[in-house]
Amino acid sequence: MIRETYNTEKVYFTPGDIVVIKHDLDHKPKMLVQSVDKATMSSERGGMLLGVTCIWYNTMGEVQKHRYSTKDLEKI
Repeated sequence: MIRETYNTEKVYFTPGDIVVIKHDLDHKPKMLVQSVDKATMSSERGGMLLGVTCIWYNTMGEVQKHRYSTKDLEKI
């Protein structure tokens, strides 16, 4: 069995970062990282990462908000 190794460096997101979705979409909005969400567990020190909450404006000018996985986002 051949395993591929990926040489990827860890990317950390902080509130205020500008990001886009990595996937090939027709209209990828530029989004603002609002928060990095973690679940606190009493047995773990740092907690478990739930995702990154982003906000952006849609084409109608309405504010949208969604939580994304870090693997789906890239900083610009």
